[in-house]
Amino acid sequence: MKPQPSEPSEADKEREILLKEFRAHLHLVITAKQTGQEEQLEAMPGPNTLTYCRELAELPDYALAGELAKPVLAILKQIDEAAKVFDHPLYQKKVNDPAIRAEYERILWQLDFALALIMRQLPSLVRFRAKSTKCSDLLCEVIGGMNRSSDAPQLVRRWQKEFPEYCRGTDGSLIDGGFPGQFARDTYQRVEALDRLVDEFPDYIQIEARQMHGWPMLVHRHTNNRRRFQQLAERLELGVEYPLDASEGARFRLDTPLVRYLVPLIFRIHYVQRMASYSTHESEEKERESLREWWWDGQDERPDDEVVAALRALPQLPPLTKATATEWTEKVIVPVIMATDARDWKNCDEPALLRIAKQRGVKSRATFKSRLLAAVSATLRRLARPA
Repeated sequence: MKPQPSEPSEADKEREILLKEFRAHLHLVITAKQTGQEEQLEAMPGPNTLTYCRELAELPDYALAGELAKPVLAILKQIDEAAKVFDHPLYQKKVNDPAIRAEYERILWQLDFALALIMRQLPSLVRFRAKSTKCSDLLCEVIGGMNRSSDAPQLVRRWQKEFPEYCRGTDGSLIDGGFPGQFARDTYQRVEALDRLVDEFPDYIQIEARQMHGWPMLVHRHTNNRRRFQQLAERLELGVEYPLDASEGARFRLDTPLVRYLVPLIFRIHYVQRMASYSTHESEEKERESLREWWWDGQDERPDDEVVAALRALPQLPPLTKATATEWTEKVIVPVIMATDARDWKNCDEPALLRIAKQRGVKSRATFKSRLLAAVSATLRRLARPA
């Protein structure tokens, strides 16, 4: 015979009643906000949110936190799912009817505006709590959000493209530095703070410095920081794990168009290769999706299948050195470039690629790719570590 389920204890029954009452109270709070009756709610007799906080905080399994978060997460999930439904057809260019496209864009604008209204309250609230919190999860999320700076330049450029008029007066003159200026000020303050943090936490910072080919420092008109740089470079083992040659013996200029173009590209490719080396996948489709997500990190556009196909060669490639530079160029780097910035090679706006497109005799995609292979391979041999 199957054992009969035990009857819930009195404590379990009281807990369930308390949770149901709190959920009903939260429903009232939400309805009052929606209907503009917040003052009437506050004047109602009976337990309020503070009362429930005191009682639920005594329950196990973080009941108070869970019950407060669930309604907010439910709304965010609804916004996210609705945004996907209306955004994907536009992104995939499957909506040809102008009226339907306009309708989808109106809906997406309001969903985005809803997120904006939420964000007006949330960042200041969590930053305020983070300054005194004992909750490691909150502090971790706030610091993590502050340190996800790779998205910042991308978003600044998008703002300047979509809303440049917000920083100008009626006569067209600049009112202030706007987000580009704020980015400069934020970078200045972070670099200034970094010089102090590196002395406080050198062991932690060294882990990242080993994967960097340069070190951020403030340069003043009246002083030379070369001695400080040399001390930090040695102390932090700067660039020891960087994919390119970061030693004092490196012989390449960082200001040439092709080098400026290739350095961040190779770093991104190396990031994907490193992530792939840590991962195993149940199927080819899951591998492709992981590669897509890793490459998409910090980028405007979701990579297409051609990009992903090029990235699939990464796990089989040997470490990047001068001896393997040509293999890297042929199997990954040039295929990625041809699938992204050089997709429309005749009209590409990247200076390094434009130079190749304008060379004499470049009249076809095949010729452009051949010239690109030769240029990238030669440059990469100078950039890469010795074999």
